[in-house]
Amino acid sequence: MESWVSRSGLSSLQRTSLNKIDTNLVSAFVKRWHLETSSFHMSLGEMNITLDDVSCLLHLPIRGIFWSPQDVTEEVAVELPVDYLGVSQGESQSHVRSCRSSYYKLEWLYDLFVHHRAASNCAYATRAYLLMLVGSTIFADKTFTLVEARYLLLFTDLDRCSGYSWGAAALVTLYIYLGDASMYSCK
Repeated sequence: MESWVSRSGLSSLQRTSLNKIDTNLVSAFVKRWHLETSSFHMSLGEMNITLDDVSCLLHLPIRGIFWSPQDVTEEVAVELPVDYLGVSQGESQSHVRSCRSSYYKLEWLYDLFVHHRAASNCAYATRAYLLMLVGSTIFADKTFTLVEARYLLLFTDLDRCSGYSWGAAALVTLYIYLGDASMYSCK
């Protein structure tokens, strides 16, 4: 399992934590974000977050395949854990319904990880762990408790994970969420 995690290019995220985030600082930056220019407007000028910044700060690979998973329906969100996380159809359906959309709870993924690790189901445990890892870091949304089901598609082939440009995906996701958060109507 450790070799898949290290080969995926995501092992540096294990040292990243949302508990260390200064929410006041983030709020100040969100207020200065301009969607039209995808930059922060500061008193000293404009400032952008670049791919190099992502690489230096998060130590994620920036070269490789850029693959953005397509949105999935609830039916597909039910089937994915059956095929790739070793979950029964009934359990998966019940879980997706409780999330009310094509999402998985991070807590549920953690429970699956612990269960499969104890049962030595390395591929299932690794997928649950990696999905939980990206769902709580580079693909984290405002809920901090859910991850979109579509991201499980990134881990269908664990040997292919190392070929993705995780830094580019993190930067695109950051820009999307900053754009959403900077809207006046956003809570």
